[in-house]
Formats: sequence, C-alpha cells, structure tokens
Amino acid sequence: MQPSLGTATGRRRLLVSYAAIAMPMAAMGMPIAVYLPRFYAEVVGLSLATVGLIFTVARLFDVVTDPLMGVAIDRYQSRWGRRKHWVALAIPLLCLAVWKVFLPDVAAAPGAFYLTFWLLVLYAAYTMLTIAHLSWGTELATGYDARSELYGWREIFTIAGMTLVLALPAALELAGQEAQASKVASMGLFCLVLFPVLVVPLLRYVPDSQEAKQAALPLAAALRLLLGNPLLWRLLAADLLAGLGTAVSGALYIFVAIAYFELPSHASLALLFYFLAGFLAMPLWLRLAYRYGKDVTLKGALVYAAAVNLALLATATPGSVLGLWGFTIAFGIAFGAAPTLLRSMMADLTDADELKSGQKRAGLYFALLTTTNKLGAALGVGASFTILDWAFGFIPGTANDQGALDGLLLTYALGTAGGLLLAALPLLAYPMTRARHNEIVEALRAREAAAGPG
Repeated sequence: MQPSLGTATGRRRLLVSYAAIAMPMAAMGMPIAVYLPRFYAEVVGLSLATVGLIFTVARLFDVVTDPLMGVAIDRYQSRWGRRKHWVALAIPLLCLAVWKVFLPDVAAAPGAFYLTFWLLVLYAAYTMLTIAHLSWGTELATGYDARSELYGWREIFTIAGMTLVLALPAALELAGQEAQASKVASMGLFCLVLFPVLVVPLLRYVPDSQEAKQAALPLAAALRLLLGNPLLWRLLAADLLAGLGTAVSGALYIFVAIAYFELPSHASLALLFYFLAGFLAMPLWLRLAYRYGKDVTLKGALVYAAAVNLALLATATPGSVLGLWGFTIAFGIAFGAAPTLLRSMMADLTDADELKSGQKRAGLYFALLTTTNKLGAALGVGASFTILDWAFGFIPGTANDQGALDGLLLTYALGTAGGLLLAALPLLAYPMTRARHNEIVEALRAREAAAGPG
C-alpha cells in the first residue's frame, strides 16, 4: 500500500498535480447540466421533452459502460502503471467530443441524432478519465482523513473550474452579449485549452503503481462479494439520490432565476457566486469531517441544503434581487460536501473489499459510484423537464402564465430538497468509522508484511 499523503515528500505538488485535472472536468460537466439542455432547446430548436429524453438516454448508457470501464481499468495496466495510459487515452477523445457538443454548427441544424451520438462519445471518454482518476486516488492516500484531504483538494479544483467557466458567460452578460451560442462556445473553448495543459503535471508528477498480476476472482464469487456488501449499496443509494436532487437544481436554476425571479441579468453571475460560496466553504466541511467523521458531516450537509431549498417555497418573490442572491449563496455553501465525502467514503470501502477479496478493485467501485451519480442526474433532468413540459406547460424562453411559473418553483424546490433528504436515509447508523477503517488498514498492512516483498 502507498504511504499516507501526510508522510510523502512533495506532498503539496502531488496534491495539486493530482487534483488540477478536475478543473476542466468540472468546467465541462457543469454546462452539460445547466446550459446545454437549454441551449439545444432554445437555440438549436429541439423540443424540451426531446432534449430531456436525449440527456436521460445518454446518462443511462453509462449504467452499462461505467462498470465495464471500471473492470477494464482494474485489469489492464501498462508499462506506465495502472492508470496513466487510461488518462492519456481519454483526453483526446474528450476534446473532440467537447468541440462537437459545445461548438456545433447551428446553421446546419444539428438534430437529435447528432446530439445523442456526440453526447455518448463525450460521456464514454469522461467515464474513462473519471474512473481512472478517482480510483488512482485510493492508492495515493490510504488514511481515513488523508483521503478526505485528497478528495477535498480535488473538489476545490472542481469548484474552481465551475467558478471560472461560469465567469465567462457572466462576463459576456455584463458586456451586453446575451447570445447563448457565444456563452456555450466560450465554455467549450475554456475546456479545450485546460485539458491538454493540466494533464501534463498529472502524468509527470503523480506516481502510478505497478501491481503484481493476481488471479482474477471467479465471476460468481466477485458478484457475491458485491451483492453481499450492504455498505456499498447504502453508499450507492445515497449517491444516486444526492445526484438526483443536485441535477434538478442544476437543470432548473437558470429557468428559476430568469422566469420566476425575472432577473435574467443576474442569472449567470449569481450562479458564479453559488460555486464561489462552495469553494470558500470546503475547508469548513473538511474540518467537520476530521472532527465528527465523514458520514455525520455528510448527513448534516444534506439536511442543511434541503432546508435551504424548502425555505425557497416561502421566500421566493419575483424581482427580489436579495431573495435570489441570498438563496443562491446559502445553498452554494453545501455544494462541495457530498461529492468529497462520498468519494472518500467509497475509497474506504475499497480497502474493506480488498481485505475480503484479496483484489484491488477501486476502479469497479468508483465505476459503480459514477454510475449511480449519473443515473441520479439523468433521472433528475429527465423527470424535471418532463414534469414541467407535460404537467405545467412551462415553455422556456416565452411568457408563461402564473400556473406554469408556480409549477417551475415547486418542481425545483421539492425535487432538489426531496432528493437530498432521501440521500441522508441510507447513511443512518453508518458503521465505517475512523476506528473501523484503521483496523482494516492495519490488517492489510499485516497481510502485506507477511506476504513479503514479492
């Protein structure tokens, strides 16, 4: 096992080199949830239901590809290590897909097939990069708190990427440029610059292990271990539900700011400060996790975020600048807690699995985590768009009646709060404490020492 980050030389460079690639990853992922559905509905001209269906189908495709990718990443290493070649392969595919999705030729009227195909390519490459990167982290940090620190740094760069990419449309709005095509294109170009630049320190400075080849577990035995791991399924359920709530918020926030609050000039700038609030609050969540444990801190963050959204039903007022900004910043404080702590908790479960199975299967475990998050996101976007279209008759970019606007606010607040509150339920009485994880780590070290250097 690798030493904890706290004992490694060049710790700060290692943390930054590992985490920085999350900046363009997040800068790409945020517009997919917030800007692209609206862009393809209003600018390209696809119906809201069609856009919702395409984004849902593309995400559901990941339910198949994510576990397969996780198994492949665990099984096939190269002379560069276990993860680096997967990262190097993913970057050019991702750049091509970003170009096609973010900078389409609108004059050529790209249709549903175009969007579906290039979204599938983008998601497949993103899956490859994400699983390789997240599972790599389990080997760089092995301690209970060291993993929170590592994934916390990753989340800090994630939020920084979202904040910076949101500054682009905000700057365009302040300059009087309201064209959605320009905003989406600027975000795509931002990602196309950062991906090749920031992958260099990751591949150069972050060590990658070479594991001795082990006999693979029989499929039936491997499935029994997965199906018989209740903590895994509890964590996956929490991730799916948190992803659903977050996706409803991401998909509908711009609509709420523009259509319900009637503040189009504030929409992108307020969203920018949402992520800035999350960025500034990350040290707080990490300190709470160090003191009270990951699961307790995570449950607190989920309940807090749900309460903020439920309060919106009573406080939202059209034209209220203070109302929009107050809600946005209060909600943004909780943004980074769930992804950081869920990933750190999943890394701890890979140690428990290794102790039982004798296999390093972090790729598979993080593939399952990314699958449930994407499934939750797909359900959140698809369900919220369908409800708005079919139940309330909300049409983006047009004058909607009060019933449609009330339906928009209700769908946003209840969908977000409901998902976040339900996500806390599987974490009740969660037994993987710091003490229990320390016992697992010591048992793994003792087994390695008994096995000898070979």
